[in-house]
Amino acid sequence: MFDREDSEGVVSSELDGAGGRGGAAPDWRQLDRQLRGVARRRAALDAEEARGLVLAQQIELHRRFGYASLHEYLERTLGYGPRAARERLRVASALQVLPRTAAALARGDQSYSAVRELTRVVRQDTERAWLDVAAGKTVHEIETLVAGRKPGDLPDDPVNPAEVRRVVSLDVTAETYALWRDARLALELERGEAVSDDELLRALCLGMLAGAPDGGGKRGRAAYQIALMQCPDCERVTQDGGGRAVEVPATIAERARCDARVLGRVDSDGDGHTVPQPTQTIPAPVRAAVVARDHGRCRVPGCRASRWVEVHHVQPRAQGGRHTMTNLVSLCGGHHDAVHAGRLQIARSASGQVVFTHADGRLYGAPPRTSDERHEPATAAARVDRADAAHMDLSLAQRIERAMRPVTRR
Repeated sequence: MFDREDSEGVVSSELDGAGGRGGAAPDWRQLDRQLRGVARRRAALDAEEARGLVLAQQIELHRRFGYASLHEYLERTLGYGPRAARERLRVASALQVLPRTAAALARGDQSYSAVRELTRVVRQDTERAWLDVAAGKTVHEIETLVAGRKPGDLPDDPVNPAEVRRVVSLDVTAETYALWRDARLALELERGEAVSDDELLRALCLGMLAGAPDGGGKRGRAAYQIALMQCPDCERVTQDGGGRAVEVPATIAERARCDARVLGRVDSDGDGHTVPQPTQTIPAPVRAAVVARDHGRCRVPGCRASRWVEVHHVQPRAQGGRHTMTNLVSLCGGHHDAVHAGRLQIARSASGQVVFTHADGRLYGAPPRTSDERHEPATAAARVDRADAAHMDLSLAQRIERAMRPVTRR
């Protein structure tokens, strides 16, 4: 990297030569060429730094100075903050297997900021396609292209809204920061696991939107009070937020159909007088009874979440599922999303017991199945049914007699 004084001297001397200090106004063409030259040299230095960082990782350069990690070396020696240091190392590693992208950075065809975004999705077999599309585009345009795509995707592949991430920067006081940390700790204690920034902010926003003094909301009221719109042709779903329609994953709409307050059609003229009354997918008394039965918390084994529970139909409504107590179960937002994404399955055994399983049929929380168990066709619900049946085959007297039978020692 340039030393600050040296780099400033180079740039200022070149601009002075163009009449930038104390002389006539510089020729705009010459000034443009010089600024573009600065950008190219900066990109070339970024490429050189990336190569150096990879070598520094290999020889563990930070140990020569007594630093605990290369991240600390970057912070103390090169002046990067923690997040920038992590990104610099990530990009440097990615460029080792992306020769075209590394060359574009070294030539100054792409800036470091653009390359940083491209390396989130580019792979060797997609490198040329992405570089062609990114040519001539701003960093913001490249960020938009990359958003919603995963490594290996091509630029014209469909965008997955679930992969789109938004960066929110907050400038808060020390008091608010302390409250933020306390809120995170409270949510983690409730769930029994670490929570992401996304999960914490979502819980705080839901608390504000619910408007309930106790923070718990009304048990008879649907969890979703948010405007969702689905295109009848392409089935893409958007959610209104602060005056902007934001595309969201289809699973959000599926969750809302389980437990929502329906406003009806808002995209037709109607007769100008009749406005349909909002309705709930689940009648309020039934919903309140379900939440009360489940003690106001998520029913998934081991889950401690008790805020903003949503009510799910075990048998989907599209398959004839009804709003009955036996067909409804309380779930937290994370587990409800897992159900609609196919990562979590819920069924009822013949005895009426709610059975939670992983996508591969394992009982929820059970260790991965062995190779022999993978060939067993029975579902977890069926295994519970067999256990129920075996137990019920014994009469009450037989079960008591078996339990009290003395142990014979040999």
